[in-house]
Amino acid sequence: MTKVAATTVDLVDNYLEHVQQIAKSIGKIFMLDTGEGNDLEDEDSGWYIEDLSGWLIEPSEIIQFIAARESGMHYKNFADSYVLAKWCKTASGIIDIDFKYYKNI
Repeated sequence: MTKVAATTVDLVDNYLEHVQQIAKSIGKIFMLDTGEGNDLEDEDSGWYIEDLSGWLIEPSEIIQFIAARESGMHYKNFADSYVLAKWCKTASGIIDIDFKYYKNI
């Protein structure tokens, strides 16, 4: 019988964590919907990065958002909070995120 070593799968998406930290720095919570392309395997960070869409909500709205998502009403009830999280890499190599509200695109 061949023994197979157990492997640990890294389930943390460091890029998504980065996007969420930037949202937190402006007093918001970013709730992911989907990837939007413009993707890149960043050699410096080792991250797979891409533009993301989702909701940029107030921390006080998290319970209402989760309830709306569970009932399928989050697209309607939080339409004004829907954003494109667009990445860019600065000259110093930092991956920055610009949140653009879809209603303003």
